[in-house]
Amino acid sequence: MVIVPLDEQRLDVLAMSEEGPLEGFTYLTATMAGEIAKALNGGRALYIETDYFGGMGGQSAALFESGGLAWTDNESNLTPAPEPSWFSRLVHGQDNQRRKSPISSGLARLGVLPEGDSDEFDRLGLGRFRSLDDLGLGGED
Repeated sequence: MVIVPLDEQRLDVLAMSEEGPLEGFTYLTATMAGEIAKALNGGRALYIETDYFGGMGGQSAALFESGGLAWTDNESNLTPAPEPSWFSRLVHGQDNQRRKSPISSGLARLGVLPEGDSDEFDRLGLGRFRSLDDLGLGGED
């Protein structure tokens, strides 16, 4: 696993692009997607964007494989969804689960499997990287 974080300065440069972002994304443009796919040389990668403040926000994910953009998903105003009640599980069955986040859905498409109470995101330990500070990129002026 390789994480390529973008700090505020680099994100500002991307935001100044004259080309608008793909639907559901803040920074990913069609040109960027083409360059990512070309750089992967047929490999697979998951591009993600997150933006949270005060527990609310959103995330977007894009899967690159077979030389192109193969899948995208996004969701905004994400807040932790409550677990289905025992009654709901009884009436609707055990499959009445919360919708997977775009990041976890993308990781599942890469072959990451959840285990126990850990979803795909937690299975890889990505909770360690919830901010630029956690990646050693915060606090720079």
